[in-house]
Amino acid sequence: MTRDHRVEPQSLLLLKALAGGMDPVPDVRLQEVREGDRYLLCSDGLTEVVPDARIREALGASTGPGDVVRALITAADEAGGPDNVSCVVADVMQAAA
Repeated sequence: MTRDHRVEPQSLLLLKALAGGMDPVPDVRLQEVREGDRYLLCSDGLTEVVPDARIREALGASTGPGDVVRALITAADEAGGPDNVSCVVADVMQAAA
C-alpha cells in the first residue's frame, strides 16, 4: 500500500451516488485468497492520518481481527484524525469440515 495509489475522492462510491449524473457503480477488483491472508477494508479516516508502515505493522500482528481494528482506530485517534474512521479486518481461514 502506498500513498501514490490513493483513490481520488471523485471516484468514491458515495460521492458518485450523491453527485448525480454519475454512474454509482463500485470499483471492484477480484483477488485470489489463500488461507492465512488478512484483508483490511477501511475509510480514508485511517489512511489519511496513519502511516502505511504503522498500518502494515498492525495488520502483521498475531492478534485477532478485532484487536487489529481497535489498534488501527486508536492509532487514527492518536494521530488527531479529523475524519470518521471505519475499519474491517478479515482473516482467511480454512472452512470447517
